[in-house]
Amino acid sequence: MKENLLIDLSKCTGCELCVDICSSRKIGYYCIEHSRIRILRDEQRGIFIPLVCVQCREHPCVEACPVEAIQYDDKVSIFTVDEDLCTACGDCTEVCPYQGIFLCAESAKKCDLCGGDPACIRVCYPQALRFLQVDEAEIQDALNEKTQELARIKENKELTS
Repeated sequence: MKENLLIDLSKCTGCELCVDICSSRKIGYYCIEHSRIRILRDEQRGIFIPLVCVQCREHPCVEACPVEAIQYDDKVSIFTVDEDLCTACGDCTEVCPYQGIFLCAESAKKCDLCGGDPACIRVCYPQALRFLQVDEAEIQDALNEKTQELARIKENKELTS
């Protein structure tokens, strides 16, 4: 089993502390555009969905990258973006089913789990974000739940990030 960032959609309050700490850790100040996590929100219905790379089994972003800028990092056991290679073509963002990769500052950005110590989990007071050792079936169940929720939201087109 490996550690993975899991999201409990029923617990997210939309506070965006995870967004703030992510951008601060990556660039030294708070800026939503540089965060590797975003929040889709429907305040009226109380629905908040953190969007972050979930390290899916298929890795469509890796396959879509024409310059092979998304590479496997053995240290953390995930795929990360080599910003020196990335051309910001956007192909990876278009194929990501979880909206977990973003374009910003002439490069694609995705969660790199802060090198194995994700800062977002330390500030998530409702514990919607957790970094746990889980088996693959549990991860797949969580991904299926998120996919279904995102599909419902796309149909309604009511959420904004």
